[in-house]
Amino acid sequence: MRFITLIFFITFLIFQTLYVFVPLVSSFKRKLNINQKENGISVLIPAYNEELVLKNCISAVENVEYSNFEVIIINDGSKDGTMDMLEQFLDLKVVERRRQKKLHYNEIKNIYQSMNHKKILVIDKRNGGKADALNAGIDCAGHEIIITLDADSMLDAKSLQYINAAFHREDIIAAGGTVHVVQGTSKKDGKIWPKFPAKRIIRHQALHYIHGFYVKKQTQSVFNSIVVISGAFGAFKRNILFEIDGFRRTVGEDMDITLKIYRYMNENKIKKRLVYVPEAVCYTECPEDLHNFVKQRFRWQNAFIDCVVEYWKALFNEFNTSLSLFFLIDGFFFGTVTAYTSIFMPVVILLTGQGYKLALLLYLCAVGFDIIQSIVALIVSGRYGYRYSFRDYIRIALFAPIDLFVFKQIPLFINTVGTISYFFQEERWNYIERKGEVSI
Repeated sequence: MRFITLIFFITFLIFQTLYVFVPLVSSFKRKLNINQKENGISVLIPAYNEELVLKNCISAVENVEYSNFEVIIINDGSKDGTMDMLEQFLDLKVVERRRQKKLHYNEIKNIYQSMNHKKILVIDKRNGGKADALNAGIDCAGHEIIITLDADSMLDAKSLQYINAAFHREDIIAAGGTVHVVQGTSKKDGKIWPKFPAKRIIRHQALHYIHGFYVKKQTQSVFNSIVVISGAFGAFKRNILFEIDGFRRTVGEDMDITLKIYRYMNENKIKKRLVYVPEAVCYTECPEDLHNFVKQRFRWQNAFIDCVVEYWKALFNEFNTSLSLFFLIDGFFFGTVTAYTSIFMPVVILLTGQGYKLALLLYLCAVGFDIIQSIVALIVSGRYGYRYSFRDYIRIALFAPIDLFVFKQIPLFINTVGTISYFFQEERWNYIERKGEVSI
């Protein structure tokens, strides 16, 4: 038992140390080459009951500083006023559109083009789920680089330029950008600035996103082991999406498509990379209350467990070693299994009176690394221009204990209950209430 505990402790130290030092030594903002050729980009926005947020998404797209791109909004049988809003806002006209007919998806009723925004197309189709909607968009896309964007995501003006720069490297097959919480921003003199929001639940999410992208994804990218390219802002070569038969219908299509690409590359001995592009930024609306926050995180945990079930046998056989380690140890073991031990360990200690010293040591190490990584996340985000005011940094420091000892304990509940609920819950569009009141 002591040997197993020692192995666990050493492994924990290795991963947490990587998440401290790798971002610090590998994160530096790249300059754009203004003379670089613009690759064609198709931005896909699947939408189901998104009438409140789509206008903000479309308005942000209009301000993107890029010319060779199109936007395809896929209305997946919405039951609210999404399609009516699109018809009024975009002035739609039915058009013919060439389809590749390489992917499967539910019937497309009509394809429209906006008369006042010529780069925007709308696909109106029968409901089939998010993966089905994305497959329809890929099949109708006119460009070789595909970007998937959530309906509540808002692209930064230079986001497509940085994605284009990444795909000028021949070894890049897919990429993910940075996602920030839109409620944690303000706009002044035409520029977007981070601000530390007033609501505590939003504060937690703003910091969580900064840590998740600038620390975790940056580290995983260095090892070509990104576990998930976020569905809120991901980019792919279209040919690879055709080769792997597009998106699988599942609760976590973004993680699934990432793992499918890795498996395909390994099976076919393709030496390509999936990378994180920190400079490519979009903003998303996060849940503003605990109910919707927990609901969203339940969905994320369901998605993760679905991929564990689907790809368990592929670990170390069909994936590269580093990806298997990040997925199995950092993701599944430290993220899910330890949630159960963290909940039951206090009970065991109370009943037996043993193990409290080890438990205290592990807890102190976890707290120490959490604090250090949070500081690293703020340092790295600042290197990419996402800097808070001095007053906001003071607010972050004052909020840190609440975040650490309250909000960061919620995943213990979510990961345990969410794991169990996966086996009893149908896969579906899991609607999170959004207001669409904040834009960039």
